[in-house]
This record gives sequence, structure tokens and C-alpha cells, in this order.
Amino acid sequence: MKRVLKIAGLLLLVPVLGLVALFVVMVAGNGEIPDGRELEGFARVVKDGHVSVAVLDAGEGAVVLIDSGNDSEGKIVLAELKRRGLGPDAVKAILLTHGHGDHIAGCHLFPKAEVMALEADVPIAEGKARSDSPILRHLPPTDRQARVTRPLKDGETIQVGSLPIHVFSIPGHTQGSAAYLVNGVLFLGDSADATKDGKLVSAKWPVTDDVEQNRASLKALAAKLKPEEVKQIVFSHTGVLPGLAPLRDFAAN
Repeated sequence: MKRVLKIAGLLLLVPVLGLVALFVVMVAGNGEIPDGRELEGFARVVKDGHVSVAVLDAGEGAVVLIDSGNDSEGKIVLAELKRRGLGPDAVKAILLTHGHGDHIAGCHLFPKAEVMALEADVPIAEGKARSDSPILRHLPPTDRQARVTRPLKDGETIQVGSLPIHVFSIPGHTQGSAAYLVNGVLFLGDSADATKDGKLVSAKWPVTDDVEQNRASLKALAAKLKPEEVKQIVFSHTGVLPGLAPLRDFAAN
């Protein structure tokens, strides 16, 4: 009997160790999320566990969020709003970089916000479909109460308060992954990461639908942008990098 229990224990331990090893691979070499980092005088990065949310000042007490975090109670985001003397109704728009659950969990907390995402990721964000990455394709779709009220298209520019927001489609991490360029700050979500030594690397393969497509999208984006347009690049799980050079360097390799 003891031998059977030992064998059962080992069988249970193997997948756990596998997940731990996978997590180590995914975070190895990553720069840290810069909690509280100010961005060009209009935005701030707040850390919500293993992911970040960018809070953008849209003028006259209005706020835009880049993603809504991993916490369904939104404690970190609500605390940031309170620090500004604002409540949930100040959030006028939530721009989703993609539909994965750790980026959309707080959407339901801001009922007056317009929730926006590229069309291809709307079913994922709303829990009606799953992405096709090696890991996530095996998990059932989950409704996290996110409802996209405005599907976006590649190349359009939207205006929220004082902020002009340029939308770019960068499929690969998911088919509807988006990048947003706002006042010189380029938000890439999970489509790329910053390493500890200041380099830009492509999305992590275990949670990415199509690695080669992701790389091609980043290279195409680098070709579209001019150096004077990008002052900082922001990632959802890692650090902030200065200027367009890190993306250009990635595209050159």
C-alpha cells in the first residue's frame, strides 16, 4: 500500500514540477514591472500581481486604462484612482491589449467605461472562445464578465478625452493582440517583453498562439513607426524601455 501511495505521489509531483519549470523559463531574464513608474507626464504603471495596468490621464478627471488587471476586485486599480481623488466612474475607456484572463478581470468594475479590443479577440475577452497557445488551448473558456462595447480595427485612431490613441494590430500572441501608441508611449501588452539587460524579446511561446506570426508582427510594427513617435515602450509583465531603438534592434535580427 505504501508503495502505491509513493507512486501516486510521484505521478502527482511530475506535472507540478513541470509547471514550476515552465514558470521559471517564462520569467527568466525578465525585467521587473516598474510599479508606480510615471510615463511622459500623463500615465502611470501600477502592478497587479504578475501583470500591470497603465492608468492614463485623459483630462478633466477622466481616466483611460490599458487593460484592467488580474484581480476581479480591482484593489490595485481602485487604489490608484483613489490616490488621484477619483472613483470608478472616472474610467471612460478600457483598452485591452488582448483577451487573456489576467488582463480583463477588472472590466466589470467600471460600468461607465467603454471596453475596446481588436475584433479578433472579442470572443476570447468575453469568455466565448479560447486562444490557441500550447497551454491555453487546453483550458475551457471562462466568462470573467468582460463585455467589449467597441471592437477596434487596425490603423484607426480614437479620441478619449484629451488622448489620441493609435491602434495597431500585432497578431501572434493572440490573433487579436493590439498595440496602442499614446502621446509617445507604445503599449505592447504581452506581445513582447523587456529583459533585465534592456532588450526587447518576443512573446513567451507557451502562452502564444503563433510564435513566428508574433515575431513578424513586431517587425512590421517597427517598420511603421518613426523614432520621434516613440519615447517609451511599456510591457504588461516586465519593465519599460526607452525609445523605439529596442524594437528596431529586435526587428533587425
